[in-house]
Amino acid sequence: MLEIEKVKKKIQQLDESEAKSLLLIMYGRLGISIDGTGGDEVIKQTVKDLYEFYSTLPDSKE
Repeated sequence: MLEIEKVKKKIQQLDESEAKSLLLIMYGRLGISIDGTGGDEVIKQTVKDLYEFYSTLPDSKE
């Protein structure tokens, strides 16, 4: 299975509160990156961190 398909499956299993929490985390990280003084390196690292964050989502609800 392609990586994007795996992530899509993980996202689809999130309930509403989990999805909202994930969006808030993403918004906060992006806001800090854009409004902060770290420049392009911080923005690049934030994008990498957010991309990797999806791999930490659980595979299935148990």
